[in-house]
Amino acid sequence: MFYRKAPLLLIGCFWFIIAGVSAQDQKLADSLALIYQQNTVTDTAKLELLRNLSFNETRDLKKGLEYAEELISLSESTGNNIYLRRGYFLKGTKKRLLGHLEEALEAYLKSADVARKSHHLKSEAEAYSAIGDSYNVANNPTTAKYYYNKAIITLRQSKPQSQEDSINLASVLNNAGDAFIRIKNYDSALLYSIEAKSIFDKVNYLSGKGYSLGNIGMVYASIGKNDLAEKNMNEAIRILEGTQDYYPICVYLTSMADVYLSKGDNQAALNYTLRSLRLAEQYGLKEQVADASRKLSELYERAGNISESFKYYKNHVAYRDSVNNIRSVQKMADLRYNFDMSQKQIEVNMLNQQKRNQKSLVVSLGIILGLTIIILAILVKNNQNKQKAYKILNLQKQQTEEQKAKAEDALNELQVTQKQLIQSAKMASLGELTAGIAHEIQNPLNFVNNFSEVSVELLGELIEGTVDKLTGSDKAKADEIINDLADNLKKISHHGKRADSIVRGMLLHSRVSANKREPTDINELSDEYLRLSYHGLRAKDNTFNVSIDTSFDNNIEKLLIVPQDIGRVLLNIYNNAFYSVQQKTKLNIEGYEPRLWLTTKGIEKDGELQAVQIHIRDNGMGIPDKILNKIYQPFFTTKPAGQGTGLGLSLSYDIIINEHKGQLNVETKEGEYAEFIIELPNKK
Repeated sequence: MFYRKAPLLLIGCFWFIIAGVSAQDQKLADSLALIYQQNTVTDTAKLELLRNLSFNETRDLKKGLEYAEELISLSESTGNNIYLRRGYFLKGTKKRLLGHLEEALEAYLKSADVARKSHHLKSEAEAYSAIGDSYNVANNPTTAKYYYNKAIITLRQSKPQSQEDSINLASVLNNAGDAFIRIKNYDSALLYSIEAKSIFDKVNYLSGKGYSLGNIGMVYASIGKNDLAEKNMNEAIRILEGTQDYYPICVYLTSMADVYLSKGDNQAALNYTLRSLRLAEQYGLKEQVADASRKLSELYERAGNISESFKYYKNHVAYRDSVNNIRSVQKMADLRYNFDMSQKQIEVNMLNQQKRNQKSLVVSLGIILGLTIIILAILVKNNQNKQKAYKILNLQKQQTEEQKAKAEDALNELQVTQKQLIQSAKMASLGELTAGIAHEIQNPLNFVNNFSEVSVELLGELIEGTVDKLTGSDKAKADEIINDLADNLKKISHHGKRADSIVRGMLLHSRVSANKREPTDINELSDEYLRLSYHGLRAKDNTFNVSIDTSFDNNIEKLLIVPQDIGRVLLNIYNNAFYSVQQKTKLNIEGYEPRLWLTTKGIEKDGELQAVQIHIRDNGMGIPDKILNKIYQPFFTTKPAGQGTGLGLSLSYDIIINEHKGQLNVETKEGEYAEFIIELPNKK
């Protein structure tokens, strides 16, 4: 009669230490979400906010997963290993509840690895217990017991003393008890679960008590003690409903169906199972959808309703395969093997490193001794004056070479600066002229737009008033004239608004940036605006597709830039690239596949980052040589009328060259490709 369930306790217990609260609290998550939406906290406070949001979000698991992934990203960017291991642990918990076991296991293994490298034994034990949970869910109780034992051993090494330590130990005991249930060792399972409940009672930890009561009820259900099973599981459901923790509730509801089925009350069993299925579907709990569907199939088969039985069995198979498919099981085995091998390899590497260090020490001592003898011999054979002369000569030679190198660098820098100053002067003059013209045009343009709209309204009033009183040919003639006037006014309004957008572009081109420079991850910024541009194009034309290849240099550090301005540059270049491949696609060239490449790389000198290059390449129409020297001129565009103002590349050039003192170059071949290269200096 025993109904298969996944390990549950760790979700509510292990995070007691990290959260600093007694249990998950959906109401707290809802309150914190309001603070998060305001986006007014510092990075340090945001780490704690994201951790609390992910932990307490039990109603919307996908939202909780998003918080966990943002926590991981922010922890990596700020180098905070404490929140990094917490983020991976939270990600694993949400992934496991959503039925993505191999992704959950991978996240837990990363959490264990970060904790081990940080020498945080309690967090390492926490991760091992969660890994055991994942294997328990995957129907591998043997491996689950192995990791539970690792968790218990690690906890004892950390010398548990506090209340939180006791909760951790109880968590592992309860989950180990679940593993014993799966292999039908009910005596051991009951012993572990009762011991865990005793600990939770002492520390007054309500959620942990709920999980323990559920486990005890499952054991009693398995050995036929239905009254005790019903009593414990009903109490567990009552406690966990208060914390809005629906995953274990689904498990216990389905197990209660088994209890009532053994009593002969088929309708009650059916009601409990249907309630479990509704909760599981509502909160996206794939594993419990599969289990509840299987139980419903059995119940309807007993009732002789073959069509309903077959429907729920198909649902069970679909969800079961999505959770426990062969590839997932194999990958989970591979993940465990790789993790264990990496641990052994670390130990072997440490031993080999010690041997190499000892050998290197002996060799170094020999070299030092030999050099000492040689130096002493030289000092004896050569007089002091010759040595001084030799040193002075070498020093002069070195200084001469350094001065020569500096002079060459200065000359190259001067030549580049001269070119940039000439172009900057041209652009500055043009910007001032553009701003003056734009401001002068703006006022009459506003009158054109406003009066065209007012005239349309007046025509409407004329139609509803005077014209309606006309009859016969007079009314027809008046209607025809009014319709013509309305069409003309709409065209005036349309072209007036287009002119208005051009004027706004001119003003934008001539503005002085007031944005604040801040350290920015170039890889993240480039990728973000690439997705923004692509999805913007797809929103206009959902039939268009393009292959995107990205290659990011993960070793480059953050640059001090104005991210909004650089983002505008990237967006302009991406839009041009997508437009180019879109136009080439319309030519229906056989074998042509539209493609865009995005590459970032750091430029180093003497071990320090000097600049970062962003390469954006497409295999579209390319740029003809005859217009290559015009592409940065304001209002120059190759797009049809109405599709572009010609200010994008001009504005981009101003942002890169004048504001960020960088470089913007293009390499192209007409009909084959175009590649823009943005180089941003690393200025501290």
